[in-house]
Amino acid sequence: PLLIVDCDQQQRFTLLPTSDLSTSTMVKPKKFLNDPTNAVNEFIAGLLLQYPNHLRKLANQHVLLHSSFAAARDDAHPNTASVSLLSGGGSGHEPSHAGYIGQNMLSGAILGGIFASPAVSSILAGIRAVTLPTSEGGKGCLLIVKNYTGDRLNFGMACEMANAEGFAVQMVVVADDCAMERQKGITGARGVAGTVLVHKAAGGAAGQGMELNAVVDVAETVANGVGSLGVALEAVTIPGADEVNDRLSKNKGECMMEIGLGIHGEAGMRQCSLLTCDEIAKEMLKAIQEYGREVDSKIVPLYKAGDELLVLVNNLGGTSCFEMSLLARSLVSQLEKDARCKATRVLVGSFMTSFDMQGASVSIMPLTGDVKYKDVLSLIDADTDAPAWANVDAWKSGASRPSDTEIDEVPGVASTSNETSVALPPVLIANFADVARVVLRSCCEILIISEPLLTKYDTIVGDGDCG
Repeated sequence: PLLIVDCDQQQRFTLLPTSDLSTSTMVKPKKFLNDPTNAVNEFIAGLLLQYPNHLRKLANQHVLLHSSFAAARDDAHPNTASVSLLSGGGSGHEPSHAGYIGQNMLSGAILGGIFASPAVSSILAGIRAVTLPTSEGGKGCLLIVKNYTGDRLNFGMACEMANAEGFAVQMVVVADDCAMERQKGITGARGVAGTVLVHKAAGGAAGQGMELNAVVDVAETVANGVGSLGVALEAVTIPGADEVNDRLSKNKGECMMEIGLGIHGEAGMRQCSLLTCDEIAKEMLKAIQEYGREVDSKIVPLYKAGDELLVLVNNLGGTSCFEMSLLARSLVSQLEKDARCKATRVLVGSFMTSFDMQGASVSIMPLTGDVKYKDVLSLIDADTDAPAWANVDAWKSGASRPSDTEIDEVPGVASTSNETSVALPPVLIANFADVARVVLRSCCEILIISEPLLTKYDTIVGDGDCG
């Protein structure tokens, strides 16, 4: 037998026969994987195959750079014309951050191990690769860092070392997660998908030739103005794990979800029974709005009636595109009907994932109202060739979206004859309409009752849509 002790309530004991252990057998994860310890190297090799003209790897480092930095260090060095931008962190959040390397976005990305901060040596090597010393005309480098202890320590140390070497380097920390109470803990909010908007705005500012301090101001403005929250139906299982992470499936017979969890699977605000899409959207918006943002040393709601908003609906890795559009509809409809805002830019897709986590997050950034940097919108809209950024289809004018107007259906050609080409048989059943209605209704009711069984059979031999 197996004795199980509840460590929180030690007076509770459970005695299970070993035969019952079979009900909790470990489930081995299924991954496209060779050696987990070499997975980051193979991932980088795969990216270089996809973007042979766009990306370059920095020798001896897990660092990817824009191909423009492959030129010799002469007057054509990109850093003489614009501030360089670097970001990075643990692998597993793709397309963050290498997918945002491009014109008007990042100059490069530093990749750590799976969910592990990159080394100081790699970050410093990346800074040296994209930045010229100020004595040689370099315009400096901005590090955009998510608020995690390892990232802050390693990027911060590399920043100080680079400055000591004669480079002009500054760092902006993004902490956009609204799941944690402001006064809880000493580390502050986590950095999540809102970081991508900081990449975009700061990259646009650098692309306009702004000086380092001005680019930093833009990055801080966006970082302080965006709020995010994630939800998950199933937790993340990292490559190389011995078993599937089933912490949201442990209550057998009850569908559970978690609100507010982090991009590494950190605990969220609470677990609850599965909600509808509209209910999930309501929970997410409520948490973000209540968390608010800081304006003139005061905490105010993130958005108010009449604000124009950018809404980024992010796939955390394992959610279908179909479901993502359902969630986007729920979020935007509530923002516009209930909060009376105007979502002029709605981005839906995979921006910062967590491997296979079946979940999603939303990041909201006001574009009007108390926005410190009034031209931030033009920076968000600036063109980029970063492969993971989809140019925004913006709603720029008019009382309603052009897509709200349907195209009229083209009617078929009406028949000019009242005669049928086939002679109809005589009706021999009295009250045929009533009888037919009863028969058809009975058939339909039987089919509805049998739907799960029909679907089960079709799942075995077909595509699972028969029921």
